[in-house]
Amino acid sequence: MNRTHVCLVSDQPVPNLTTVLQFRPDLVILLVTTDKKAEGTRLKSVIEARGIPVEERSVEPYDLNSVLEASEDIIKKFRDHELSLNITGGTKIGTVGTFQSFYTAGRPIYYVDTRDSTILQISPQESRVPIDVSIPVVDYLRVYGFNVENYLKDDGPVFRRKDITGLLLDLAIGEPKLLGALNYSLQKLENMQYPLDAMLPDSPCIAVIAELLADRGFAKVKGRGYITLPSEEITVYLKGGWLEEYVYTTAKALNRGEVRMNVEGKWEGRVKHLPKNEFDILISYSNQLFLLSCKTSDPNRNADGAGETIAKEYIYELISLGDRALGLFGKKALVSARVLNPYVRDRASVLKIPVIEGKNIITLKSVLKSWMT
Repeated sequence: MNRTHVCLVSDQPVPNLTTVLQFRPDLVILLVTTDKKAEGTRLKSVIEARGIPVEERSVEPYDLNSVLEASEDIIKKFRDHELSLNITGGTKIGTVGTFQSFYTAGRPIYYVDTRDSTILQISPQESRVPIDVSIPVVDYLRVYGFNVENYLKDDGPVFRRKDITGLLLDLAIGEPKLLGALNYSLQKLENMQYPLDAMLPDSPCIAVIAELLADRGFAKVKGRGYITLPSEEITVYLKGGWLEEYVYTTAKALNRGEVRMNVEGKWEGRVKHLPKNEFDILISYSNQLFLLSCKTSDPNRNADGAGETIAKEYIYELISLGDRALGLFGKKALVSARVLNPYVRDRASVLKIPVIEGKNIITLKSVLKSWMT
């Protein structure tokens, strides 16, 4: 018997995608209100890319009769199918109308409880099953209107310099001023022709890092304090990319869900040549997306000459990108290699943005575990 699954399209498409991927129906019907056509189109394209046919039915957002009529028509047309409804999402009118029709017809009705990572069947019998699918990062972002164009695909170099990353982590924890000096020595070396020579801070720890980079083929040591950088990639790594790599390898070691680094792309829009956005680290686990923004520059440095620190920009950037890309139940955090000032820390707390800073970045693994429990 064919299985047909009905979903209510809303601003939060992930619960719909969750039941579709878990149940794998033969057909999905999307009830799309006139003000959610773009959301319906995105959700339809992601589902169809999985080989599942999709039909769209238009309903009025606040017209109960329109919803009832569409629901009754579906129940009648697919009376010989295993027909079910995902009640998560939609307007209250849409929820009431579809629930009434499917409940009266004795058809299964489901609700996605993202907080507890379960799918509830609320009618005709009550039951609860764990969510056992993970929505890929690309699909998760796509249904929210972000089209991924690129991300790190070869992480071999990341793992080959993992021990060097560990030394830079030790530097951030034990000698943050030296880390600042390293950043400063490299700040004008991006967007230049490579290879090029650079002078690093005179420090035994920095010398060990340079020697290890040379030993792995990532650079050449020319003498005390001097190094030849073969590419902008290594400059970016030394200037702060190492923290993203630390977060990436830590998340990968948990072996939970999909981990992506340096995810680039653009938001949908009518304006041509929209600027690109980049997410440092994204983790898709179950039906949630986790965003970690990684910073190594001095968070207390004046940003605009008016007393604003760049750490406040970090916070606002996370809010802007995170709220748009993660939906209601995604999580976001700021990982700073250097300590924030109390004002910014309190501001982040008010905005419910976890901060992992300074010496506490070594607790990252336990933080991620608690997120995913």
